[in-house]
Amino acid sequence: MADKDTLMKEFVETEAAKTEDAVADLERIEEEVAAEATSSVEFEDALGNEQAETAFEFDQAKIGTAGIGEAL
Repeated sequence: MADKDTLMKEFVETEAAKTEDAVADLERIEEEVAAEATSSVEFEDALGNEQAETAFEFDQAKIGTAGIGEAL
């Protein structure tokens, strides 16, 4: 049977390894969340810019066709 010191050393090493794994998991999750947030912001920015461009084009089209109804 293993002595008390050996058991304690193995326990400490096992817990340290678990802690290192947990830290690595948290760092990976943090990186994934940051990447997803960045991607989401970029997508929303692109969508917002696209909607603004579409609104501008719509306004330009209205201006370009404003006289058509009057001419008919």
